[in-house]
Amino acid sequence: METKPQSRVLIVDDMRANRMILSSLLASNGVLADLAESGEECLALCRENKYDLILLDHRMPDIDGVDTFVQLKEIFKEQGREVPVVCHTVEAAKDNINLYKAAGFADVLIKPIQPQRLSEVLMAYLPEGSVEDSRKRDDEESKIKVELTKLPGWLSKVPGLDLSYGMGNCETADDYMDALAVFAASVTDKADEIERLLSEEDFSHYTLKVHSLKSMARLVGAVGLSDSAAELEAAGKSGDFEAIREKTPKLLSAYRAYAGHLAPLAENAEGAP
Repeated sequence: METKPQSRVLIVDDMRANRMILSSLLASNGVLADLAESGEECLALCRENKYDLILLDHRMPDIDGVDTFVQLKEIFKEQGREVPVVCHTVEAAKDNINLYKAAGFADVLIKPIQPQRLSEVLMAYLPEGSVEDSRKRDDEESKIKVELTKLPGWLSKVPGLDLSYGMGNCETADDYMDALAVFAASVTDKADEIERLLSEEDFSHYTLKVHSLKSMARLVGAVGLSDSAAELEAAGKSGDFEAIREKTPKLLSAYRAYAGHLAPLAENAEGAP
């Protein structure tokens, strides 16, 4: 798909890996992107710049996506312009999607965002976007297979890692390796933080952290880990703290195991010129 060179998108997501992947997918479509890691940064950038489309994360630690969107509408009203804002979220339930659209979001993208679905959104909301090459959909699966052959062989032996799923989210082998490196580098600190929040019984922040883990794990293809985090996030939202106390040790054990499984990523990074 090709779009006008001046098409400009703002990506808002508190997770670096998500911003990186979305930026790469946009670049492959010839679209410029600015990046913001918080609602506050998003608002500041929108006061200074003009965007054709905003991809706005639903859940962020300071101002969430809905509150950010409310303030964005005021900014656009003052500027005398309308900008489509697309919510991206892991909340895939139909009722949730309808709520986002009722709040005024132009559309909803479900994480992990599929390249084909993102292309459809770009075509729908960017100015004068051309029709997507009809061969792209047919070639997508074969492209993933080709990119999989570029991955180091040891990755296929990592337990619980669905390489095809992760590659489908990231589009290229290089992007997938970068996402894995970010995921692996954060394991120890994030696992320790989840454990600390549990010990302090700070279930509100605990729920936010396992939500973040759910998204990142699914992005790289650690689907089982993502499902476990999703279960504990649901427990946090429903107040089932006994389930959290019982099941978190197993989650953390599985999570921390990835630090060892993906250790060659850090070794390769240290050996790079």
